[in-house]
Amino acid sequence: MTDIRIRQLFERAVEEYSDMVTGLCMLRLGNKHDAEDCYQNVFLKLFKNTDLLEEGNPEHLKAWLITTASNECKNRFRFLSRHKTECLDFVPLYYNDTSDKELIELVMSLPEKYREVIYLHYYVGYSVAELAKILNTREGTIKTRLRRAREALRIELTDEYQEDINYVKA
Repeated sequence: MTDIRIRQLFERAVEEYSDMVTGLCMLRLGNKHDAEDCYQNVFLKLFKNTDLLEEGNPEHLKAWLITTASNECKNRFRFLSRHKTECLDFVPLYYNDTSDKELIELVMSLPEKYREVIYLHYYVGYSVAELAKILNTREGTIKTRLRRAREALRIELTDEYQEDINYVKA
């Protein structure tokens, strides 16, 4: 395959999967700058892996990107745990849509294993079976994580709703 064709395939992959990879990195790391670093590493690895681009299987590419992004985030955590860093300021969330901001903040407050399955299931659209394959775990585990995450979100949203009602009554 020619260099021009590979470049076109790469650009199409970046355009199509950029938001998914960025969102996953944001959910795993919780920091825009670290997420951007991981994002760049993921797509640099994709650029170097021309066989994956030539293959032409979008589901395989999508799964590869999720796995690679997950591994990059783990590597970033390892790096940060070994090197002392100071947070200079609070970085606003990547998501600018105010209607989703509250829900995204609640999802971000969940433990990582719940954040990840919620994002991949509801935002990316993977089924439970697909998530089990990608995350290398059983379907029952995925279902349990989804149920627990939904329950935690429901409790938080119900508590906030009750606080809003009590505030209005007062």
